[in-house]
Amino acid sequence: MAKGTFILGAGGMARETLDLYIDLGRGNDILGFLEENCKNAGLVLNGKPVHDISLLGKFKDQVKPSLIGAIGSTKRKNLLGRLEKEGYRFDSVIHPSVIRSKWVSVGDGSIVAPGVIMMCQVNIGCHVIVNFGARIAHDVKIGNYCTISPGAKIMGRASLSDEVFLGANATLIEGITVGRGAIIAAGAVVTKDVPEMSLVAGVPAVVKKFYRSEEEKPW
Repeated sequence: MAKGTFILGAGGMARETLDLYIDLGRGNDILGFLEENCKNAGLVLNGKPVHDISLLGKFKDQVKPSLIGAIGSTKRKNLLGRLEKEGYRFDSVIHPSVIRSKWVSVGDGSIVAPGVIMMCQVNIGCHVIVNFGARIAHDVKIGNYCTISPGAKIMGRASLSDEVFLGANATLIEGITVGRGAIIAAGAVVTKDVPEMSLVAGVPAVVKKFYRSEEEKPW
């Protein structure tokens, strides 16, 4: 494998991900940022170059670098899934300040930011973003391509299906199940199961909308 990792994206989440690598003493592992339809190619961002994702074409017949998808939207699934099929391996990164039980598993391509707490028997899927200050209690399962926003709290035995977006400071009470593709608004307190492809908000949270497709969702 080529030595080094490209960060997919060049926004705020991508810059925060670079900081995670730096705090782990792995800043030199990062080769740069990659964007689709890049308008800032050649820009140096926090000491790393920004390239169009077409740069990966040069590795087609070579040993490939690893990648990590630092894109806040759960719609990152389309891009990352395509790259996986092309044979790219995905790195995962966990900030050294994270408090976690030894019985926590984190899938490939996932990012766990500073200040997160994860208790025993937590299972986090692939390409999940757990943002700073999130709290995850025992026996929680988080599916692939989920986004857990800053300050969110997930109580014990909760289960999140794939592509769930949990907003900032939202709370899931114990034993809640969240369906695939659901969006939970910032500050919501979820006291009952959430249907797939729905938007819930409020205290207690109620369904505000259903989405017919991923394209209808705001992010």
